[in-house]
Order: sequence, then structure tokens, then C-alpha cells
Amino acid sequence: MDLLKKITELQIRNARYANPLTLLPGNVPIYEALDRLLTEGSRFAVAYCDLDHFKPFNDVYDYARGDQVIQKLAEVLSAHVDHRNDFVGHVGGDDFILIFTSNDWEARCEAILEQFEREIPAAYTVADREQGGIRSQDRSGNAVFYPLLTLSIGAVTPEPGSCQSHHDVAALATQAKRQAKRINGNALFIDRRTKPDGGGEVSG
Repeated sequence: MDLLKKITELQIRNARYANPLTLLPGNVPIYEALDRLLTEGSRFAVAYCDLDHFKPFNDVYDYARGDQVIQKLAEVLSAHVDHRNDFVGHVGGDDFILIFTSNDWEARCEAILEQFEREIPAAYTVADREQGGIRSQDRSGNAVFYPLLTLSIGAVTPEPGSCQSHHDVAALATQAKRQAKRINGNALFIDRRTKPDGGGEVSG
């Protein structure tokens, strides 16, 4: 009964801080989950997921279609975690955090990338699918061709003794995500560092 009560309280708290678009837990539950794992000294992996070329997609297809893409991504992420052991959180916008205690987390990330690549073309018109992307303007107003949306995942396996709080883990995951975004196409970058170079929050 105590375990059931704890689970119920956790579900209620996660719902309170849920992202309204995906209904996934937001920043507060994400940070609490990380701090709990660090306190327990548990082994875990964190994967920071971020879409590439999302702004031009919104510019061309509008924000309603962009919201549908974010919801689809949330669906794909949720389909490839073990909900008994893992955690899916929505930081905001097109940024998501996966917290794995499953040992096969790397294979799960690869499966996420494969499904996303397979399903994302359906978000485009036939003409845009055939040409492999869309034409939009960059921040300077120049016409640019953007390929189909891709997903970048930066993954880290923090050492509990090296990371003092979720701030450290967030900084480490953000660095890994930036490296992933430098790779063309759908990509998983695993940063082997267990301690961040500097502090910081999870951000887009």
C-alpha cells in the first residue's frame, strides 16, 4: 500500500508539472528524477533529444503542424522506453529528456532514430517528400533549402560521484546534444565524459 501511495503521489505530481502539448512530465519532475538517482548512487543514462530544422518547418507548415510533429516525437520516444525503469520528459518546444536505467538504452535510442526517420516524411506534402525537404528563409532573409526533419540525441552516463545535482547532469547532456547536432542526419552522439566542463541548465 505504501508503494502504491508513493506511485500515485508521483503520478499526480508529474501531471501537475506536465507539458500541456504532450502531457509528459516537465522540468520539475525531470530535475527531481535526476536528483533522486544521484542521491541513490544509481547507474543511469540521460539522452537529450532535439529536432533539427524545426523552425523552418514551422515557418512553412505553420505551428499547428509543428505541434503535431512534437506530439509524434513524444509518441515515438514513449514507445521505446521501458516505463517500469525509464523516464520520458518534455523540457519544452522540441526538446525532450530520456532518463534510462535500462541497460539496453543505446539500442533503444537507435530504435527511436530508426522509427523517426521512417515516419517523419508523412508530415510533409508529396512534393516536399520527393524533393527531400523545403525551401524557406534563414535569419538573414536568404532563400535556403532545408532537408527533412531529423532527430539529434546526445547521450551521457553521469557518475553519481562526479555530478552533484541535476545542474551538472543538465550541463553534461546539453554538451552531448550540441555534439549530436553537428552530425548530419538522424544521429546519436554518446559523450563519454562523466563530469561537465561547467555548470548549466538543459536548454534548446
